[in-house]
Amino acid sequence: MSLRFLYESYQKTGLTSNSTKIILSPSNSFNYFNSQEPCIEFGDTRVHVIGNQRYFNAFRSKKIDVDVFKNHECKNLEYGFVAIQEGDTIDIYNDIFGAYPLFISRKNNEVSLSNFFDFTEDDELDTVAVIQFIHFNHILKERTLSKQTRRIQGGSHISINNKGLSCNVLNGWKSLEKELFGLPKDVQQITSWSTFKNFIKESKKEDNPNVLTLTGGFDSRLLFGVLLDSGELFHTLTWGQEGNLQTKTAERISQQYNIAHREIKLDASFQSEINQYLEEIITTGSESPFAIDIPQFIHMCKALDKGTNLISGFMGSEIIRGPSYSSQVTLTKFAADIALAESRSRIREIIYDFQKNHSFIEDTQIETYIETLVNDYVAYSRVERDKTEKNHSIFRYLFLEKYPKIYGPIIKLHLDHDINLINPFMNLDFIKLMLHENKAATKLKPYEGNAFYNFKLYKYYANALKDIYPDLNNTMVDRGYQIKDLTSTIGLIKLPLFQIYRKYLRQKTNKGTPTVDSKKWYHSHLKSLPKNLNPKLIPILNLDGNLKSEHPSSFDAIKCQLIMGLNKKIKS
Repeated sequence: MSLRFLYESYQKTGLTSNSTKIILSPSNSFNYFNSQEPCIEFGDTRVHVIGNQRYFNAFRSKKIDVDVFKNHECKNLEYGFVAIQEGDTIDIYNDIFGAYPLFISRKNNEVSLSNFFDFTEDDELDTVAVIQFIHFNHILKERTLSKQTRRIQGGSHISINNKGLSCNVLNGWKSLEKELFGLPKDVQQITSWSTFKNFIKESKKEDNPNVLTLTGGFDSRLLFGVLLDSGELFHTLTWGQEGNLQTKTAERISQQYNIAHREIKLDASFQSEINQYLEEIITTGSESPFAIDIPQFIHMCKALDKGTNLISGFMGSEIIRGPSYSSQVTLTKFAADIALAESRSRIREIIYDFQKNHSFIEDTQIETYIETLVNDYVAYSRVERDKTEKNHSIFRYLFLEKYPKIYGPIIKLHLDHDINLINPFMNLDFIKLMLHENKAATKLKPYEGNAFYNFKLYKYYANALKDIYPDLNNTMVDRGYQIKDLTSTIGLIKLPLFQIYRKYLRQKTNKGTPTVDSKKWYHSHLKSLPKNLNPKLIPILNLDGNLKSEHPSSFDAIKCQLIMGLNKKIKS
């Protein structure tokens, strides 16, 4: 029986021809590889790289070959997947985090692999997945909304041949944890920032424009310094609503160093496209229809030239200063509480407290599935963990859940629009070195809310810039102080005053206009949500609880947006 990659152009409003739905099944007769230009050929071996320009470049330049990749480099693949055809066998290796989505479905007596998640009328809704989605803003582990479909774990090897399709994990958490926290001493000779710089260079599409997404904060400032120091030609870009502090700060820094800057305004024109953007988010393949604060990325992609090298600071702060749940979007307080829990009884308590304060789920559903939930949540807690490894559970959550479930769909959106998104903070070599060099992230008091303590964590940025591009320590962040203030005694004394000043600026500048405002964007959708729920959701959700509130809190508004996305995904 011959193999088939069924390749379909997936044309949705706003999507480019680069957006594809790929389904692989042993029962198909057409060979996808024969219809597409391979990345590289080694004799009778054909290699495709999907979603990772760095490895595409490495194969094309013959810096790595198939054997080297299979035996070593597959452990370092930070995003995308590599498919290798040798004779009648296709071997697929996905990234170590599972950030690029791949799914195995068992429907109609056939097993298939896809980079796209569909929920159809015949799918059975997984109630536990819905509950987890509301708790964490995403679904945990291999679960999806459908009981017939499972998400592939990161670091997996999928093999397709005449015997069928098989999948096993080559580089799971134990392997990744050893890499992250067991750094050999001889690696210390390489600095994290040289690794950082090399990653950007290796990930570019040559002769294409380089654009840095510059914010008012710290992570993009490091990227800005690396690019200045390397002599790369680039310009900066930021986006936001009119009058927000972040865009103004980014513009000021770019002008200071004579770097061309572009602002993409989230104005009336943007808001007129919200419905289209929302549909694209829901229908582009994620198993977690996370729609909060994402439309601006589509808007930005549409404004850029195809093939642009877009350099981003995704996940920088989590690696450098440790995780924070201040936004309640990319990391929830619920997830933080689970990460710090030291017993199963404490996990139950967290679940029941959430249910008491945010009644989106029917009580009977919580009671029915409480033990299943606890069993799933234990993996990201301190239960049965060595207490000296106090932050390992937190990083396990970040790398196995936040990377793939929150940032993964955003990265794929860029790929779908033919934007080469470069994420240096996701490079495994950089992460290993950073966790070794920077004790802030590994030794911190997790989720510390004390402002003075957070200032101490930020000191690493100032010290790093001394090595990267010292003059940038004289620039101001959107918090109202200069970076050099973090390393001076006088500066540390003044920092609490800067916090007050920041609040004043927010009041003064267009009444504190936020960079994004998804609550406003989705107002009409949220207003009609309760009466338009899919029948499959009605037995699970508490229709008399927070979902019905006319004036939800910011936190509850986020959860309502999640349910809106969930409802649209099931309906689509």
